[in-house]
Amino acid sequence: MPLYELGLGSEKIHVVIDIGSYHTKIGFAGEASPRHIIPSYNVKSNNEVVNICDPKLTKEELSDELITFVHAIYFRYLLTNPKDRKIVVCENFLQRELFRETLADVLFKQFSVVGIMMTPALPLALIPIGTPTGLIVNVGYHDTSVICVYEVELGTHAHLMAIQRMISESGTVQVGNESKKASELYGEFELSVLEDIRARTCFCGERPVELKDPSFVQSGVITEHRASDMRYPMSDGHHLVVSGKIRERSIEVLYDGDGEDNSIATLVLDSLLKCPIDCRVDLASRILIIGGGSMLAGFDHRLKQEMAALLDHSRFSKLTPGKLKFYKPNYFRNTMSWTGGAIMGSVEHLHERYISRDFYNAKGSATLPNWSSLAPQLKDSYQSSGTPTRRSSTPLRDFMSSPLSSSTLPPISNLALS
Repeated sequence: MPLYELGLGSEKIHVVIDIGSYHTKIGFAGEASPRHIIPSYNVKSNNEVVNICDPKLTKEELSDELITFVHAIYFRYLLTNPKDRKIVVCENFLQRELFRETLADVLFKQFSVVGIMMTPALPLALIPIGTPTGLIVNVGYHDTSVICVYEVELGTHAHLMAIQRMISESGTVQVGNESKKASELYGEFELSVLEDIRARTCFCGERPVELKDPSFVQSGVITEHRASDMRYPMSDGHHLVVSGKIRERSIEVLYDGDGEDNSIATLVLDSLLKCPIDCRVDLASRILIIGGGSMLAGFDHRLKQEMAALLDHSRFSKLTPGKLKFYKPNYFRNTMSWTGGAIMGSVEHLHERYISRDFYNAKGSATLPNWSSLAPQLKDSYQSSGTPTRRSSTPLRDFMSSPLSSSTLPPISNLALS
């Protein structure tokens, strides 16, 4: 038994899993960061890569992939027995129902977990900063989602494709004393290489001075930039020249819009407009940006510039300028939801939120909370003792409204990450 479990009673520390469309964070409740961040896919013996979040997978295929994936989580990475611990699943509440039902089925029937608490990932990100109110912008791999919490296809992938396109058009490779076209030597790069190029060389620059008008969709590629060129080492010993234009302006794909007047900035402002008028000021001053796609240098500053510029447009005239404020959490943005789940999993008074194995086997997938429904739900849930309870509020509201002590919530000083 690990040393950190000594003296904590008979119940083992809960496992926390945050499954994203490209990466999955795994670890134990009460810890400040995940033990591991792993790809959300399986590699078969023939080197075929299968993403477990692929919507094209049938129920049988998905079940097989999840069995392999969950087995690796428990026995390769966490090195723990799934039958000994409850599990907190930080789920995307826009995920298809087949995925969540199959995941619960695999966890209960194949791995015999003690209990599962499924809770939406985005609101969990507010727990580490200790507030029940905020506007959360999640810049994920495939898309960006915005959710407003009051009192209680633009993403990283698009940026990677923009980098690939710009390198194919004008990228060069230094081969000795010669410069050759990158497209002729390498063709299309693997996503892992593009991700590394993005992380090592790219950043969000200032809003281009050319954008004098408040129109949403800009035509053409912004050419003005101030960044210098960088040399990126390739595996064959050559160096790819990443131009200053690519480094600074490839991110424009997230702000130029998708052809339907939608960009990250318009998503945030449209979300504010759809909120009750008396909530808008509080939400606009409590914006939390999470997700690995938002970890580029200058991302917050640039997003604030875009939003401030759009406030001059008639579409957003009902919003008040000068009220936009962003949280600066002491946690890594790509693990904020996982950290919220780890904190929630360590709170003892939420144990009735878990669905037990016996209750699931008796009632089936109907016991799972349906986060995609807008109607309030009153569902029976069973504690480990089997006692039914009525459930009419959300775990986030329960957590924020309940008194916390040092025994239930880890000290902030221990959770903060530099």
